[in-house]
This record gives sequence, structure tokens and C-alpha cells, in this order.
Amino acid sequence: MKATHISCVKRRDRLWLIIALAMIILTILGAASEKLGYDRYLKANTTKRRTHSLFRQGLMLWQLARNMHLCWGPLLLKTFEELLYKTLPSRTQAFDFI
Repeated sequence: MKATHISCVKRRDRLWLIIALAMIILTILGAASEKLGYDRYLKANTTKRRTHSLFRQGLMLWQLARNMHLCWGPLLLKTFEELLYKTLPSRTQAFDFI
């Protein structure tokens, strides 16, 4: 934040909110991929433990989404939706502040 200068405090706060929500969404997407076992395609085959964080896995899947195999997409989105509803206490409670 030292390198950036945002004069409007409200704008800065909105940017931080967008960043925080993006990080949450990508982390849940990474958790969904790990639950389905897609993480094995993102790491070296010689290791048994997680080599990328859930956030990094979600980011890589987001970048690969355009070229994703047709049978992976719907299953990944369904698992993502299940984890999203399980993670957030309630849609109305989670976004009351907006």
C-alpha cells in the first residue's frame, strides 16, 4: 500500500473488499478442486502432500477454466457451490454490510 496513493478512503475500502472477496472465492475454488482430486493435476507426481495453497490452486484453475475439460467444469462448479454455502453462514448475513 505504500506504493499506491488513493485519495478517496471509500474507494480504497471498496478495493480492499473486492480483493478480500476474490481471495475467499479462489480459496473455496481451490478447496473444491482438492475435494474432487483435481489437485493431483496441478502438482508434481512425486509428492503426496499439498504443494500449492488452496488459494494458488483456485487461481490456477481460474486461469485454466477456458480450456477445462467439459466433464470437469460442471462437477467443479457443483462442488464449489456446496462448499460456498457450507462456508458462508448465510447469504443474507454474509453480505448485510454491502
